Amino acid sequence: MMNGERAWHGLGEVIEGTLPAREAFTRAGALFEVEKRPLFVKNEDVYQQIDQRVAVCRMDNNEVLGTVSPQYELIQNETLCQLAEMLRDDIIMDTVVVLKKGAKIAFTGKILGTDASIVEGDKIHRNFVGYLGHDGMTSFGGMFTDIRVVCQNTLGFAQADGARTGKQFSVNHTKIGIAQIDEIMRNIDVARQTFGKHVEEYKRMAETPMDFESYKTWLGHLYNLPSVATPEGIRHGTIEDSPRKWEKLRNAYAGGYGTHFDGVQNTVWGGYNAVTEVETSLRDGKLSTRFQSATWGQGSRVVERARASALQLCGVN
Repeated sequence: MMNGERAWHGLGEVIEGTLPAREAFTRAGALFEVEKRPLFVKNEDVYQQIDQRVAVCRMDNNEVLGTVSPQYELIQNETLCQLAEMLRDDIIMDTVVVLKKGAKIAFTGKILGTDASIVEGDKIHRNFVGYLGHDGMTSFGGMFTDIRVVCQNTLGFAQADGARTGKQFSVNHTKIGIAQIDEIMRNIDVARQTFGKHVEEYKRMAETPMDFESYKTWLGHLYNLPSVATPEGIRHGTIEDSPRKWEKLRNAYAGGYGTHFDGVQNTVWGGYNAVTEVETSLRDGKLSTRFQSATWGQGSRVVERARASALQLCGVN
């Protein structure tokens, strides 16, 4: 379920206007319940129960979402919906997504009064993102971020952003963790979350020129390219020595997301957006490896390095 703006992948139902949290969760199919069920292994013609693990299953369609220890405590999607409802005076529901057949659920809410334009028409929003996993690896949590969660990749980046800034909470699937949920939810302070600092940083990027040749030079430093042996000797590597990567980065700089706004092209803001688009895209179809890279691996490091380097170019410490 998405409010007004379709995601890059084109999936989901786009709603004009806004919906209350519960209706948004319902439209997204995100209010199913889960339960633990025993696991069995077949040994010849005999089925033997595995005592050390159990399965987490959707109760509406019997889909297996993950395997966990018997001590794993379930947190139902209803709790995540209640979190969104508690924030109704502070956020506008933007997206609700069901990922990996229900192994993960997440919502994005735009915090009221925090939308701002970097250049005219190119708006960013401070969001609150809540999430819940049933895969045995993902906790119940939330964070403040500028990222709009519409897929696994963007959820991973939002979690990484929350970890970097410290503006997050996470509750494990244990009795001790679950006992803390009500108190944590009551103490979420939306009003004092900073937004202006990030906006000013991005505006400085948009005010700092970066032509195409400067962009290429910047990429050469950003990607730490190896030296290249030539008949004349050893030279420093350039981004053009990686033709597949360079093609994507060149296309993103020339015609990627947001480049149609006046004041984006030929700026550090345009260059930073181009790198982010390439490193977070799943369009090549290699979903698992690209997600791993973008969230925890090389892609994530490049994006974080790009932001720090871009701010240095703008004279922001």
